[in-house]
Order: sequence, then structure tokens, then C-alpha cells
Amino acid sequence: MKIKTFLDLCSGIGGGRLGLEKAGLTSIGYSDTSKLAVRTYNLMHNTEGEPYYYNLKRIKTETLPDYDMLIAGFPCQTFSVIGRKEGFSDDRGQIIFHLAHILEESQPKCFLLENVKGLVTHDKGKTIKTIVAELNRVGYDVIYKVLSSIDYGVPQMRQRVYFVGIRKDLCNNIEDFSWPEPAEKPALSDYLIDDNIASEERLEILRYYLKNPTNKGKYRIEDFFEMEGKILDTRMNDLRIYDGRCPTLRAQRDGVLYVRNHTIYQLTGYEALLLQGFPKEYADKVKNKVSDRHLLMQAGNAMTVNVITELGKCIINFINKQEDLHYGNMERI
Repeated sequence: MKIKTFLDLCSGIGGGRLGLEKAGLTSIGYSDTSKLAVRTYNLMHNTEGEPYYYNLKRIKTETLPDYDMLIAGFPCQTFSVIGRKEGFSDDRGQIIFHLAHILEESQPKCFLLENVKGLVTHDKGKTIKTIVAELNRVGYDVIYKVLSSIDYGVPQMRQRVYFVGIRKDLCNNIEDFSWPEPAEKPALSDYLIDDNIASEERLEILRYYLKNPTNKGKYRIEDFFEMEGKILDTRMNDLRIYDGRCPTLRAQRDGVLYVRNHTIYQLTGYEALLLQGFPKEYADKVKNKVSDRHLLMQAGNAMTVNVITELGKCIINFINKQEDLHYGNMERI
């Protein structure tokens, strides 16, 4: 394998890390400024002897060991459709330029970046053009696409834009890159397995939603006890009901309920991790060691493990083919 190692930046709780490990790669270091996320990361993953770089803005690239791929889910609050959408005017929106600097200085073979779907249309498309142009400038051919986690083995409707970059000297035509093929969606019931029965306080909030002008007269609280397997999502003034799929997990989402055995449950951080593709053995490492509230937030900020695994495999295959093509052409010469 010509791609062996990766640097995990904006690492969160390691959804990207685990995804690439499942694709056969090894981490050489990680960076995130959230102490709570890093604690969860260290509980989940074996980081013994591995450097932790804290704030990527302070990384001195000359101290980095050689590595093949950079992965980062760079901050998305400033590009999200639910945020204020300041974009590059907000300091968090500048992280992409620090990532570009690290790429320019260390020149790994490739990178994989993730952000919210809203980035594609932010500022009428000018933002994403600026980002691609900057990544081109530092030496990479770039392609991007919006993918949904529900197409890659978890029942969560999470749309994110993924950037794949290949160093120009290793890339004949980036348009030849093959995105991963969709996989079968598993049963939602396999993920909703915790025991957090909704409190009376939480049910009272649900009743409040049923009384507002948008939902008044549509449902009684008793109706939901017969909606076996359904997810009830309350946000702003809206109530949405999903069958066989979960809405996008978000850092601030705390309104997801579901029905099992004629009982209403509240989604836990443990279940959120499973919906993000973390295997049970990883979720078990942090259950009861990290608060449920923090796990919900951290899972909402994480990358979906399954998607990253499939993208990692595609990147590895693409570079292998590009190098084989290059050496094949050299032999003919």
C-alpha cells in the first residue's frame, strides 16, 4: 500500500481517525482544542506514544513526521445554514487557511476534508471557489461532493460535503476519482438500544409542541405510543416524524425521541455514537465515563465513521492507480 499514515486535525472524538484506521491506515498524531473531546478521543482510541498538537494554528510543520494523508473536519459553524453564516469574517472560518498552510509546508500525498452541506452554496458559491482555489495554490488537485451518511451503512440522514485532494505530481486527472458506491441501509432498531425512557419533563416539552399553531390538532400524546419504531424530532416550532431513519445529529440537538414497545425514549449519546458508525466496543469505552450531554454534542460534531472508511479506500485505490499509470508510462518511454 502506497498510502500508510495520516495526520488527524480538528480531530473531535476521532470519527475520521477510526474511519481511516478501518481503511488500513495509521495515525501519526492528532489535534483539537476541545479538552472534553480530546478526553473522549483518548478513552476511545489507543494514542499511546502519539503526539497531541492541541491547536493546529500553532503547529510548526518542520516538527511533523512524514505522513501520507491529512484529514480534518474543519469548523463548520460559520458556514452552516442554521448559523449566522459569517464565513471567512469569523475567526473559525479561517481554519481552512491554516490547513492549507500545513498542506503547503508538509506536502502529504493527499487530504480529506469535511464540512456542512451549506458550504457549497455559502455566499452564492464564492466561498467554496475560494477554498478550492487556495487548495489548488498549495499544490493539490481537488474534487468535492455532498454525500449522505444514510447511503453508507448507518440510518442517519447526514449530508456533508467532502473534499478530496491529491498532490498534483501524483494526479493525472482528478475527475477520474471514483466516489464510493452506496451501501444497504441497516435497520434503525439495531441502533436504538439504550434504556433512557423520556422523562415527564421531556414529554411536557413534546406536549408544548403539539399545542403550537403548526401542530395543533394533528396529534395527541397518546398517538405516539402506537408509532412503533418512529423517531420524533422537535426543533424550533416544528415536529417531524421519521420512519426507519434518523435526522442529522447536531452538536446542540437534544430533542430526538423515539418509540419502542409503546414507550417513548430519548436518544442518548451512546446511541448517537452508534448512528455515527462507532462500533459498540468503542461506544462502551465512554458510556458512563463521559456525560450523556457531552456525548450527544460530541457525536453531533463527529464525522461518520462508515463514510470516511469508504472515502479512504477510494483515495487509496485512486493514488495506487495513478502511480501504476505513471510508472507504466515511464516503462513505455
